[in-house]
Amino acid sequence: MPLSPAPLLPGISPLPDPRGRPPSRRSLRIGAFAAIPTLVALLVVGQFFLPQLLFLMPGLQARAGNSGSDTSTSSGGATFQGFVYNWTRDMAKNAPKGSGYNQPASLQNLQSESDIFHMNTVIIPVVADMPERSNSPLYWHSSDQNDVSTLSDADYGAAIHDALKAHLVPILELQVRQHDQVENGGNDSATLVGAAWDLQSYVRIGVGGGQQTVGALEQAWFDNYTAFAVHFAQMSQQYHLPYFIIGDQLANVTVESDYTTRKADPRGIINVPGDPSCPGTAGRRECEWRHVIHAITASGYATINGHHSSTGGGYAGKLVYAAYWDKPSAGVSVSEFDHIGWWDALDFIGVDAYFPLTQNLQDVDVQALINAWNGQFNPSGNQGNIVARLQRLADTYKKQVIFTAAGYASAAGSNSADGISDPTRNDAEQLNDMKAMLLTFTSEGWWAGAFWSADEPIVPRETQPFWKISSAWAGNTLQSSKLAGQWLAGYYQPEPMACTCG
Repeated sequence: MPLSPAPLLPGISPLPDPRGRPPSRRSLRIGAFAAIPTLVALLVVGQFFLPQLLFLMPGLQARAGNSGSDTSTSSGGATFQGFVYNWTRDMAKNAPKGSGYNQPASLQNLQSESDIFHMNTVIIPVVADMPERSNSPLYWHSSDQNDVSTLSDADYGAAIHDALKAHLVPILELQVRQHDQVENGGNDSATLVGAAWDLQSYVRIGVGGGQQTVGALEQAWFDNYTAFAVHFAQMSQQYHLPYFIIGDQLANVTVESDYTTRKADPRGIINVPGDPSCPGTAGRRECEWRHVIHAITASGYATINGHHSSTGGGYAGKLVYAAYWDKPSAGVSVSEFDHIGWWDALDFIGVDAYFPLTQNLQDVDVQALINAWNGQFNPSGNQGNIVARLQRLADTYKKQVIFTAAGYASAAGSNSADGISDPTRNDAEQLNDMKAMLLTFTSEGWWAGAFWSADEPIVPRETQPFWKISSAWAGNTLQSSKLAGQWLAGYYQPEPMACTCG
């Protein structure tokens, strides 16, 4: 006779005591009526908590399935074995025919990432465009005249559906590119967004053929960015995607400077009715980002300008921000990832982990690179003990760290502060770099994994621009993959993430 299962909650066993008398019919009727209010209450509570549980399941099941202890052959405790899947409207202009999220090539590449390389998650970037980095307009509708990069919602929906078919958990990531060719000399990096706003909010600057205050420009931009974030939070909620990356490398509008703190610029702190985001914040940047997060998660919110009532994202999953590994090239003078003051409002700390490890050295061996991550290599990339910096951040906020982007070119010097020193193919360098990163962090309990950069919906993969020396590592087959891809396929073990997406 099999043993009866243990009760779900500690306390009295649900089985009747064999020494006691059976209850009377009257007692049973009274008990039944008394149970009705309890059942109704449980149903009401269940309606509230069930969506939260559904979103939590992927992470919980992934953690339960990770039991590897040999870091040389196993993916250890990392939850995320992922990659970044790049595609924008402007990329299609020079791509081979049949490329894109809405083409069979996309599903083919996603399936091979899952089947061959044991990936379990994929980042799908959603890129908004800024024609002028000092101004507030932001374009993210594919029908907008000034939109360069954003695809249609149908394209992102196709990428989500294909990822699910390939047994991957899709994650939308918000990105911004600024296209101010006059000011930036061709650099479209998001780290330059808002560099001109690094002043008190009441200071006037020239922009768009006239003058406006910094506060008016910044607040209008955040209203536009919030609308962008809410739209794709709603899409993530629609598909029950368990994670959402709310921004990437916006270092000049995420970190407080000497001019944006509450003490330096008290007038810059916004006060939106019904929004609990800003009391007690260190400065206006923290206040603005907490406002964005509130809009993403709430059913409704008010805009900063005009306090207009708007529909919120209603997103119930986990939130991540992807921080820049260093300080931006203008404005803020400190590294972004360890100076953001609102990590507590998120569920994970995301870092785009392109840390330079050496000073332009070629073919550095794996152990030396591991030493560099731990600040024990000379000449280093001048980043100190990177592992200790990240662990300190994780301990401070009690959050796991995800490498929301990581990758190395197949060329000499790709791990260095000075960049590629020899633009010829060098697969051994890429292999050593990727090995060292995984062997450094896999055993760290505060580290949740990495998303490798990058793949594209192009078949065969080897026709991607600059594939031979780029950070791409996956070929069309395992045999045609670079050395790093072949090693990764053996290092990563199948670690599926259960998902109620769709």
